[in-house]
Amino acid sequence: MRYATYSERARALFIDSLWWTVILLLVPLGPSLEDLPLSPDAFAATVLLWMMAAQCIPILITGVLWIVWGTSPGKRVIGLRIVDADSHAPMTARQAVLRTAGYLLTFATCGAGFLWVMFNPRQQALHDRIANTIVVSEKGQPGRT
Repeated sequence: MRYATYSERARALFIDSLWWTVILLLVPLGPSLEDLPLSPDAFAATVLLWMMAAQCIPILITGVLWIVWGTSPGKRVIGLRIVDADSHAPMTARQAVLRTAGYLLTFATCGAGFLWVMFNPRQQALHDRIANTIVVSEKGQPGRT
């Protein structure tokens, strides 16, 4: 078992961002244009609120997938899984919930929480540290499939 590299995790995140984009573009979220208030202040506040909510929905769906699969779709494609940092057992539902909250925090810091992977010996991001999880590769050594 080896820790997933920063580039493997970045590729998995890219794949996840593709389906997140599909959700955001194709699934109607928020009020229709006819339902938006006409005053500029109320309009801006409403749009900002729905934009924030729309960003959280894919992350929350990812959290549910972590509970069900123990990984995200992108990580599945790349051959990565999320496990408990100490026992290497599959992460618990509690860890998945903590990791989701940490993921929201990671994204709220413009992704700065991902940078921890490069400086942490177990290659944990902020959300991994919060949930006490690690991401491992199911494949052999780096560069091998």
